[in-house]
Amino acid sequence: MKWIVLGGLLALIAPLTILLRSQPKFLMHACYVMGLMVFFFDPYLNIGPVTWEWTGVIKGIEITIVDIIAISILLATRPVRTPLSIRIGLGIYVLALIVSTLASELRTPAIFYMWQFCRAVVVFLAIARATVAQSGAPFALVAGIGTATIIEAIVAAQQYLSGTALNGAGGTLGHRNILGLTSHFAVMPAFALLLAGRRNLPAIAVVVAGAVIALTGGGRATIGLYGIGLVLTTILSIRHKMTGRKGALAGLALLLLILSAPAMVWAVDRRSLEDRISSDGERAAMTAAARMIIADHPLGIGPNQYVVTANLGGYSERAGVAWNFANRTAPVHNSYLLVWAESGLLGLVGLLTMLVSAVVLGLKAMRRLAWDERSELMIGLLATLIVAGAHIAFEWLFMTNYVHYLLAMSAGGLVGITATLNRKSGSRVVQRRPTAETDFASQPV
Repeated sequence: MKWIVLGGLLALIAPLTILLRSQPKFLMHACYVMGLMVFFFDPYLNIGPVTWEWTGVIKGIEITIVDIIAISILLATRPVRTPLSIRIGLGIYVLALIVSTLASELRTPAIFYMWQFCRAVVVFLAIARATVAQSGAPFALVAGIGTATIIEAIVAAQQYLSGTALNGAGGTLGHRNILGLTSHFAVMPAFALLLAGRRNLPAIAVVVAGAVIALTGGGRATIGLYGIGLVLTTILSIRHKMTGRKGALAGLALLLLILSAPAMVWAVDRRSLEDRISSDGERAAMTAAARMIIADHPLGIGPNQYVVTANLGGYSERAGVAWNFANRTAPVHNSYLLVWAESGLLGLVGLLTMLVSAVVLGLKAMRRLAWDERSELMIGLLATLIVAGAHIAFEWLFMTNYVHYLLAMSAGGLVGITATLNRKSGSRVVQRRPTAETDFASQPV
């Protein structure tokens, strides 16, 4: 059955490419499906031709419906220039993966991760191209992610009310931390569009869904960064173009955040003080183990191999990581330390270069571009990258395919929007009214 589904997915590439090339308007629908299916491709549209019973995060070579659509978009559209700084970051990171893989004892698990990262790069290029080819594509992408977030909020609320999520509701993704992190990719763009006076009801629904996910999950990083993200988005949006509406909504949002503070405290306090102290202690022990690995392996232990090395190498034991399944099968809860341990200092430099380059690109574009509905969306994508970059400092979840995909989509949308707007009237664009083509309500929600 697996091979039949895989064959069917691969067979979609040719007709989908022809459709997108002959009818570019369907790029919006393709982007919407990509954004939506990131949350729902398991288990039927995520096929693993090669699978391992492996304790690492990535357990094989996988192909998803998101990959199929991305490949079709690449074949149907023209190339878009990626900024040099991002290309340098990609090059450094790939070089680090190769070096650490060659230095590692196990090559196959490392290849699993390299395959996953290459898929994310394909998605990044596809979204950038679709954004340039069709002005409504990034709005459709955000609409897809937003729709999925609303669905996840409903599932999380049901889990919480039914008492089936004793450690926090995780929706269909299974854990509150991964659901909380992925929700940022919908909330910040939606709030940016709300501030700009666009797509009011759908945007409000997404922002509320993000709050539901944060409160039912109870993750401290999720709750804190939800509020910080809204404030950051407001500041960036006002810095880009101040309007009376933005000022009023900024005041209202601040008031609501203040009023919701008791609910946020309640969500965090659902976990006992002992549980929180224990969690902090385990995180500290994992951090100590990661630093030992980094000291002993300057080139990295190889991608996707942290758990095995930490246990078999005795690092977790010496650092005092508790001997239980949850702690001994999880990587260090800091994605930057995890990348450093697995891919060496070169890998950390590559990752930081990619993230910082995308953020700097957005900040520079924000200062030089005149108002455009897409420039307002770019503000939301920029805030998303900043908030997500902060969140992965508290989690190992950067290594999951969900976060790889969503980071690639956000960065691709930002690159595509800046490339498109830079083409108009030199380095400035002419303010224009929203059109039905880019209106949220016209997207398939």
